Amino acid sequence: MVRFHLNENGIYFYRLSVIPEEQGKGIAKQMLKSLEEYANQIEKPTILCKVRMTAPKNIQLYRSIGYSIYDEEIVHKPNGINIKVVSMMKQL
Repeated sequence: MVRFHLNENGIYFYRLSVIPEEQGKGIAKQMLKSLEEYANQIEKPTILCKVRMTAPKNIQLYRSIGYSIYDEEIVHKPNGINIKVVSMMKQL
């Protein structure tokens, strides 16, 4: 599953997930490829996401398919938890 919304220049996705027993089979890459195809169809040249810095496997996954880090920040959650994230983007 991947959730996303459209913005002015592109697509911002979040909540990309694959059930544990299916991880490592290329499903996340297939979902992202489908999202890129959709972005091209609707003429949105950029795909963006935020990734927790505590998830280096996810950062590496996105890098392996052309995403780059363009920002780092701390997200302040309503429950008081602070999460370090990197913002990543891919130009299509």
